[in-house]
Amino acid sequence: MTYQYPQHPAYPPPGWSPPAPPPPAAPKKRGRVAALVAGGVVAVLAVATGTAYGVYRMVGGGSDDKALRTAWVLDFPERQRNGLKTYDEQDIFGAWLAGDTVVRAHLDGIIAYRLGDGGQAWGVPAPQGGSLCAATQTLVEGRGVMALGTGSCNTLVGFDTAAGTRTWQATFPVEHRDGRSTIAAPDLSLTDRQVIVRADQNVFGYSLADGKRLWQTDTDRLLPGRDCRLADTQAAGDQAVVTARCDGDRGALLGLDPATGKARWKRQLPAAQQSAGVLSVDPLVSLPGLVADTFVARDATGRTRATFGNPVDGTRFSDLPINSSNSIEGAAVRRYLADADTLYLPTEATNAPGKMRETNQVVAIDLATGKRRWVSSGHTDCQVELIRVDEQGLLAWEVGDHRNLDPRLIRIDPATGTVSVVAEGPRPAGGEGTNAKVLERDGTVVLVPWKHVAADAAITVLR
Repeated sequence: MTYQYPQHPAYPPPGWSPPAPPPPAAPKKRGRVAALVAGGVVAVLAVATGTAYGVYRMVGGGSDDKALRTAWVLDFPERQRNGLKTYDEQDIFGAWLAGDTVVRAHLDGIIAYRLGDGGQAWGVPAPQGGSLCAATQTLVEGRGVMALGTGSCNTLVGFDTAAGTRTWQATFPVEHRDGRSTIAAPDLSLTDRQVIVRADQNVFGYSLADGKRLWQTDTDRLLPGRDCRLADTQAAGDQAVVTARCDGDRGALLGLDPATGKARWKRQLPAAQQSAGVLSVDPLVSLPGLVADTFVARDATGRTRATFGNPVDGTRFSDLPINSSNSIEGAAVRRYLADADTLYLPTEATNAPGKMRETNQVVAIDLATGKRRWVSSGHTDCQVELIRVDEQGLLAWEVGDHRNLDPRLIRIDPATGTVSVVAEGPRPAGGEGTNAKVLERDGTVVLVPWKHVAADAAITVLR
């Protein structure tokens, strides 16, 4: 079938202005999400049609140090029964906490909602007739980039979350694909100052500040005479890493200067280390390839530090993407955390005995040896979503179950893997964090599902 993009009217419509914050709701019984429909408590924002929407529900109630309550939720719009799009039109391409807002990127553009009350703060829509196909997973000083297009994904749009504005727009050449029902999205990532884009066999560098193209390179320039094809390009910090598959089941790995596109180093990959790309740029960890099953931890110049397989020392982990799409072929987003010495991954989920849910843990892998350090302990029997690693260890979310298990915000000791509870969440939010981008700041937890599969809400804010 041919993928049809949603159509977009002017955004915001003429004369639109954000609604005033709704009055605070009266405290409710813990865990109950009430449909509030009077006195302006339900706010319907005037935004673009398609998947852009802004219907949120305020939910009252305070919390103590060990209990989170639902502050507000953003409902999904009704599904449109129109083929494969039914499963993709409500996907996200990224979500971030920026200032006093939570920002959500989806097909129609990027919309920011006020953390305090759920009202829309600002929006950067896709141009008329276009749709998003990718977004940078990180922000640099509040700035990010989305990729979009009409029929093909060939346009970059920079955005500034502090100002709530589009900052620049640029186009790049893409291969025309006749007769394909899917859109090819570029690899898209940020360094400290540049936007790095891979579209098929071309790699581009753009200024994050103004969108100026800084350089362009391709397979023949990077690997002349090698009969190679680029498989992946990802960037972070001050480095872009290019992975290529070459003749004879071999491969190559290159580190590029993101300011010039010149190769700082190159590594030949034997067949046993052929790679489909990188899991992490900093620290550098290569994924297995089509004919290999080995993960490789590397130093900053691509030299091998350690290797490990899956399972690692008897523990099987999940490296599956959480952003799969029927309509868009693009870079995979995988769940992991890492510091300089350790990689943290969710273990492979199994069925919770006697329950209608799955359960998993977290495994820590030593990047110097490739050995398992520990498997986390002390969880309830549900899935765990990683949030971040910081000076206090790992922060994670146990998703719970809205039927019979409260979700929990937890810390995992980086030395032992032992779980300690930071706060318990309300039971109606159980399951909303499954396969979601989970964000946290100062005790506020934000759940943004990647897909509308099991989730009831597009955003759930707990505090």
